Amino acid sequence: MIQKLSTKLQVQLSVPGVEKLKKVTFQNVVDNPDEAEILKLGQLMKELDVEGTLLDGVIITSQSRVSK
Repeated sequence: MIQKLSTKLQVQLSVPGVEKLKKVTFQNVVDNPDEAEILKLGQLMKELDVEGTLLDGVIITSQSRVSK
């Protein structure tokens, strides 16, 4: 049996002058989030950050448990 545990999103931002990506994680989001809504969230996080920040991407992580 497969049991759904959680879904999380990690927004990755490229901040000017910083080598590493800035990562903002959202835990326990809805199952199968819509691609357009994910990108909207990423754009919103970009706009809230310092000027010149770029959206690098968003990673979706889903966890499930498989048991007998």
